[in-house]
Amino acid sequence: MNKRVLSVLLALMLCLALIPTAFADSSKSTVYDRENLFGDADTDMLNARLAELCNTYNVDVAIVTAPSLDGKTAQEYADDFYDENGIGQGNTKGGILLMISSAERKWAISTAGYAIYAFTDSDLEYISDNFVSCLSDGDWYSACTSFISDCGPCLVAAEDDDQPYDPDGFDNDYDDDYEPIGTGGYFSIAWLGMALIVGLFAAFIGMRVMKSGMKSVSMRKSAADYLRAGSFKPGRQQDLFLYHTVTMTARPKNNDNDDGHHGGVGSGGNFSSTHASSSGTTHGGRSGSF
Repeated sequence: MNKRVLSVLLALMLCLALIPTAFADSSKSTVYDRENLFGDADTDMLNARLAELCNTYNVDVAIVTAPSLDGKTAQEYADDFYDENGIGQGNTKGGILLMISSAERKWAISTAGYAIYAFTDSDLEYISDNFVSCLSDGDWYSACTSFISDCGPCLVAAEDDDQPYDPDGFDNDYDDDYEPIGTGGYFSIAWLGMALIVGLFAAFIGMRVMKSGMKSVSMRKSAADYLRAGSFKPGRQQDLFLYHTVTMTARPKNNDNDDGHHGGVGSGGNFSSTHASSSGTTHGGRSGSF
């Protein structure tokens, strides 16, 4: 009975390992459509594409539409929404948020944590220049897909400090033919079936191997029967410190000539301006009208 249980557990573990991670997290909604600018199909498509970025680069990429800015600037609203809704991954709460207010004709991008370094001022300028024309035309969905498509290359480039993002030399994988998970795109029923078959086959082989290696094993009446006489001789006991792990996080530099609420990080042309939100959290970003 124990062998059967073990084989089933092994099969389940292998099946789970073969299923793409995007499928596991695709149900997480990172589209906060408070203005109801998108239909259900468009929302599902955006969520699927955002989930792929989140899972691949371990940062949150989110979109919010706002019917009102509540008397705040577009940047203040985006920063506060980011902080108040638990957006961001890791200890630094890394992520990037696009805020659109069709009612007030405003937009803003807010970055935090690792995303401040990944998206420089020039990156944010390039990204926003690409989607602002869509906002002006009232094409909210195209504006969001443009934002998502440009976020991917920036995150890839950020993994190599010596290779800044070059929009003309990057092969963009986020095209208009993308299909959300479960519709024949990155995940399908065929993939699940193949994972199940492979898992069951591997479990069967593992069970046969374990069974063949236990032919010489016999049941004993007590635990002491499994010890060779005189073989158990406790000696000196001590703890050995093998290694330690140190995690270091860069601290953004503040401008000495300012009041401490604005600054920037980076060097050369790869610079990210920073500021503090109403909660005191450091953010990067960019905003404008359309």
